Amino acid sequence: MSRVTLRDGGVEVQPPLLARPFQAGMTGWIVVFGAIIVELIGGALTYQKFPGAALPVLIIPAAVAFGVGVLQWWQIHTSGADPASWWHLSAIVAALLIWYLWPVAPGALAGNTGSAKAACDMLPTDNTADCLHRAASALDASHLCWYLALVVILACAGLARRSQIAAWAALPVAFAGCQLAANFLEQLLRHFQPYG
Repeated sequence: MSRVTLRDGGVEVQPPLLARPFQAGMTGWIVVFGAIIVELIGGALTYQKFPGAALPVLIIPAAVAFGVGVLQWWQIHTSGADPASWWHLSAIVAALLIWYLWPVAPGALAGNTGSAKAACDMLPTDNTADCLHRAASALDASHLCWYLALVVILACAGLARRSQIAAWAALPVAFAGCQLAANFLEQLLRHFQPYG
């Protein structure tokens, strides 16, 4: 079967856009690396200046990359095009390394994010009840973002055989999950240690 055209009753039919190798590759580069750049720049800006905007700024690029990966998987699956090469799984390995090694706790809380009490012990506050409540919420949100990123990375691995874009979309997903997890803890730290 040809990778460029398909025969359907003697009529040549072009496969969908994301099932064509060159067009899919170009779309993948634009979508995935565009999402990575937006993740890194958006993460730096929201971390320091706009912490309330972190959720949409970090989730939207990762969701777009993942969505285009799912669309490519569907187009390749329905058109019967050749599956992607196994080497695209290296993107999943890179995403897992980013997910595991990216620091999610800001300096003062590093190593003290196992429990709300451990986090509050590191924060300068006399109001223990308020600190415990805020720390528990921040830790829950941080852990949720971090582990949801892992789930989406593994979903990308499941789609990788038929969609190289989905495999590479795991990279912006890893950046988004780690930066969101860090953002929730940074907001907790800023509440009790306002930067002057």
